[in-house]
Amino acid sequence: MGTEFNDALASQYDYRGLREAFAAPALYQAFLDVEKAVALAQGELGMIPSASATVIAGHCRYECLDMQRLEVSYRTTRHPLMPLINELLRLCGPEHGGYVHWGITTQNVIQTGLLLVAKRAQTVLDGLFADILRHLGRHARNHANTVMAARTHYRHAVPITFGFKVAVWIEEFLQAADRLKEAEKRAFVVMTGGAVGCFSALGREGPAFQSRVAALLGMGEMAIPSRAIRTHMCEYVNALSLAASVCHKIAEEVYQSASEEYGELHEGRIEGTIGSSTMPQKINPILCYGIVANSNRLYSCAGMLMATAHRPFESDGSANQMFEDGLAEVINAISEILVRTELLVRDLHVDPARMRANLDLSHGSIFGEYAMMQLGKTLGKHRGHELVHDAAIAAADGKSPFLEELAHLPGGAQLASDIEGRLEKGSISGICAEYAQYYGSLAADIAEAIPTAEARNINVYLRADR
Repeated sequence: MGTEFNDALASQYDYRGLREAFAAPALYQAFLDVEKAVALAQGELGMIPSASATVIAGHCRYECLDMQRLEVSYRTTRHPLMPLINELLRLCGPEHGGYVHWGITTQNVIQTGLLLVAKRAQTVLDGLFADILRHLGRHARNHANTVMAARTHYRHAVPITFGFKVAVWIEEFLQAADRLKEAEKRAFVVMTGGAVGCFSALGREGPAFQSRVAALLGMGEMAIPSRAIRTHMCEYVNALSLAASVCHKIAEEVYQSASEEYGELHEGRIEGTIGSSTMPQKINPILCYGIVANSNRLYSCAGMLMATAHRPFESDGSANQMFEDGLAEVINAISEILVRTELLVRDLHVDPARMRANLDLSHGSIFGEYAMMQLGKTLGKHRGHELVHDAAIAAADGKSPFLEELAHLPGGAQLASDIEGRLEKGSISGICAEYAQYYGSLAADIAEAIPTAEARNINVYLRADR
């Protein structure tokens, strides 16, 4: 179904202004903000009369524009920026209008403006990131000792706690935040190098001018402002894609874990929600499949931009169009993902009883590694592996339950009794609870600064705990 229909379905979500980030008023204002910074910087440096700079800057407001005049001009010029330049020239008058857009080119304004919009949107995305981490921190601490089955290749592996699983999600989000912060330094940059990036119109004053524009806009600047350099934007989009993959993973796990066969995790239920027009009992994971769908959409955008970044020579119109349209699509997709992920983890329902019941389905064989290591103390690890493997295969073939098979091994009776006690008490091996408590506290108390990789090392917590 079309965009209008999907927009109606998503109206229940709080996008925090992200849906308007690339709307026409925001884009026009961003382009005007660039033109304003250009004029002010050139006025300060004596490149244009300071009086003209002041007049130009004063008219760089969206509400000053005659939109009907702009629409007519677009049909006439068939150019992405000239109508706006002509409108600004008209507003400033003949005395000052001649200094509008002095020594720069269209892509300088459009690319810088789009990245300025993305930078503004990223501030909102950062807020969503922080909220997601706080919600996950709460789950990690609340479920530090909630026992469940870890699964590798979709099969039971060893017992863990749900808090540990959440701690893993937190670490991936923190890694994603690290990557984004690094990518932002290179992505959110001003490009005002003119026709091909060598300041052909402004000469040796050009670099100082660009630095001042960057400062006025609160952005970085390209070392060589070439219109042919696109990889910094790809890096940012790829960092967003990797962040989306963490949301995607959580959504996939909840999606599957919510099925009747698992029943361990469920989306929060909103009163009145309908799952199916013909199956009234259905409660569908609508947040999850929205995250999955938009994640795949974002991955496609990232691939598209990567496949375009190599376009030759000093500029390429097809590449420009791909990146200009693609950046808006990317911010839209990551917004859809993070808004849904924040709701998903905020209201996530955890069923500890079902987790425990599912763990018991393996009748103790989930402690196979533990059994192997205990036998390995006297028989060697490899011999212990062989014996426990044989016991597990015999149990799977229906000869007798795993713990009975284990009891036949040397020292097995005591080991089987030990595992039965662990099952009864919900006791597990490893340091799941420690990871959950530590990462839970890191995420629940998240501030503007992301904890460094060194600060996230569990040894910090273990040394303090001693």
